[in-house]
Amino acid sequence: MKVFAYGLRDTVVEEAAELAAKLASMRDVAGARVVRPLGPETAHPHGTRIQLKDFTVGPCPTPDGPVRPVTAWSAAVQETFAPFAEAMTGDGLPFLHTQMQAGRCGPVLAAAIEDRIVGAIGPMDVCPDAIGYPQLMPQYFAVLPETRGQGLGRVLWQAAMHWGQSHGAAYQLLQTQVGGASDRLCQSEGLTSLGFTHTTPA
Repeated sequence: MKVFAYGLRDTVVEEAAELAAKLASMRDVAGARVVRPLGPETAHPHGTRIQLKDFTVGPCPTPDGPVRPVTAWSAAVQETFAPFAEAMTGDGLPFLHTQMQAGRCGPVLAAAIEDRIVGAIGPMDVCPDAIGYPQLMPQYFAVLPETRGQGLGRVLWQAAMHWGQSHGAAYQLLQTQVGGASDRLCQSEGLTSLGFTHTTPA
């Protein structure tokens, strides 16, 4: 169970924690967490950064690199997606793979080296938000650890942004762990930080 704490009082987190513990007990929930939004001006951010990619401010060119939709690779390369997905279980790739096999998701972009998929981002999908603006939906995103440091993550991300812009997306919201690889990538690509959320056990 999550309880979101909003307010300027120093006690807001403690009050939310008390409420979360009470609700968890009433609902027989094993655990509860307090999530507190923090503004973009936070001096020492931690937790999760909320970032905005605005597709209306400039072009997202096609990047150079070994990236294309999974279905555009040869059959032999496509067959390497299953072991790649299994290797990236912690990033949710097996679930994505089952959705792909069932035809229940948009395209997935993949990077391949020596006829083997080593990175992927997807599914690619643009949907209207609550007020009708076309939003590029969040994706699963992973690169095999042994192939990191070669710029594949950046090429995959740029390819996804190119896809989103060329398919009419106005923006994308992303959540990244402060200081993590995705966070550093998004910051270096010029995304706007909208603030942070910090989660603590209740």
